[in-house]
Amino acid sequence: MRRFKRVGLIALLGLGVATPSVAQQAEPAPQEPTEQPSVQEQPAPEPLASDGTRRATTTFHGDSGLWFVPIAEVLPHGMWSISGYRGNFDRQEGFTDYSQWPVTFGVGVGNRLELFGSFQVVSRVDRDVRPIFVDGNEAGGPVNELPLVPQGWSDNQVGDLYVGGKINFLSQADQRPLALAVRPMIKLPTGDSDSGASSGEADFLIDAIISGEANQTTELSGYVGWVQRGDPDGFDIANGFRYGFGVGVPSRSPLRLTAELVGEAHSDDVIVSDGSLIADDETTSPLLSQIRNPLDLNVGLTYLSNNGFFIGGGMSWALAHDSRSDHFPDFEDRTGDPLGFQFRIGYHPGVRAYQPPPPAPEPVPEPPANRPPTAKARCEPCTVEVGKSSTVTCDGQDPDGDPLTYKWSAPAGDFASPGDRQSLWTAPMQEGPVPVTCTVDDGKGGTATDTVTIQVVKPTVEEIVFEDVHFDFDRYTLRPEATRILDEAVTAMEKDETLQLEIEGHTCNIGTAEYNLALGERRGRAVSSYLTSRGIGADRVKTVSYGEERPKHDNAREETRRLNRRAALIARLTQ
Repeated sequence: MRRFKRVGLIALLGLGVATPSVAQQAEPAPQEPTEQPSVQEQPAPEPLASDGTRRATTTFHGDSGLWFVPIAEVLPHGMWSISGYRGNFDRQEGFTDYSQWPVTFGVGVGNRLELFGSFQVVSRVDRDVRPIFVDGNEAGGPVNELPLVPQGWSDNQVGDLYVGGKINFLSQADQRPLALAVRPMIKLPTGDSDSGASSGEADFLIDAIISGEANQTTELSGYVGWVQRGDPDGFDIANGFRYGFGVGVPSRSPLRLTAELVGEAHSDDVIVSDGSLIADDETTSPLLSQIRNPLDLNVGLTYLSNNGFFIGGGMSWALAHDSRSDHFPDFEDRTGDPLGFQFRIGYHPGVRAYQPPPPAPEPVPEPPANRPPTAKARCEPCTVEVGKSSTVTCDGQDPDGDPLTYKWSAPAGDFASPGDRQSLWTAPMQEGPVPVTCTVDDGKGGTATDTVTIQVVKPTVEEIVFEDVHFDFDRYTLRPEATRILDEAVTAMEKDETLQLEIEGHTCNIGTAEYNLALGERRGRAVSSYLTSRGIGADRVKTVSYGEERPKHDNAREETRRLNRRAALIARLTQ
């Protein structure tokens, strides 16, 4: 507990030291009217981008910051960032080296909120102590952040997803001496817990951030916060007081050096386990495992281009890390145990910076009173079918010769170029009159409108007619020439899925009415069977028999009577 309070005091003192150094930028001390010794002039800082931003990068978690230490500034509204990291960390427990490869994304909302996320595409853990667990040894237990590691090498696994939001309360872009923000986050356990690449439980984090740019050359930032960790099955792991401080110089140069001190004071000195975790070498996790408070020193160099692209590399040193021989006399010490290598690449459009207002313009004489324009709307044609187009034209004139802008509007339909003098208008799928209005604006408060009404009508229905299929006397088998007619019907129905056929079976007047009615039915089914054999759905074909009741030709003579021995194909269009 003493160690927890001691680290908290150090964190607060660090923030106190950073605050006055940045505040001096906004409140310069009054100068005495005495002669000052000549000093060498410092080079002027790089000017801001045209959109009023200064160079910035993302953090390992995806929000705006130095490298691991965030800054209190946020992305401008509507702007976004993206980056990829390789983070390498070392912990004394098990002499563990673990790497995480996240892809991050952030977006600014309203200049006061930054939403961000960081998904660890790859997470891998290398634990060097053998056997895996050594009871009673300070370095023989699990790592607090990754307690489920059961083997020496986890291989490449999917890691966890961090999402959060940073809320900015004060910004130097608004002429505040410092920037202040709060950053809540949640870790979603998407990683592989079987290999130990994830704890398998959600974590909740919240940080208070204070930062500022001093003299337009130095970015200073610090944060304090708390992490509440979810306990995996069989474990009671420690929560922690988080803190970090960092500096980036020069803050507006294409090449920036960052130095950070990041640590955590655990809420407890031990991890409690029920011993249920069995490693690959059959050792079990100790019931009580000592853990150290992590403290990492990170140094990196990053190149930042004018267009927002950045790339950098760095090193980290785990300061709370003993040598191997301190805990295992038979182990050889390795210089690189506490050393980690960092890499990042990404895009960040920059954070807002204060821009002094432009000088007030010289007064100009009042212009003469503006005269409004006139407008006349035309349509060609003024009657169109549903879904078809009409060309609408607006003839505008301005008595003062002012340039005019045009805007088309209508309660229905779509304009191809609503801001042009002439546009193509596509009618809706509903018939009826549609008023189409053009508005002319001279840019000086003068406007004029005119409306033309376009009539939208139903489309012309194309009549589809097929030849009759003729049959021999007292027969219902298809003649060879009938397939040509029916193939034309098949082609038409394949092109238009709304087309349905009603097949009427007819006969001449030879025979009884009952016999002819049945013969007509068989002739209709013969045609229907052919159509369905060609892939036409049976639900699109209907048959009906009229027998001798509806002759199309004279039954008194054989040369016309034979033409009544037929099947008629009646087309129906469905909506």
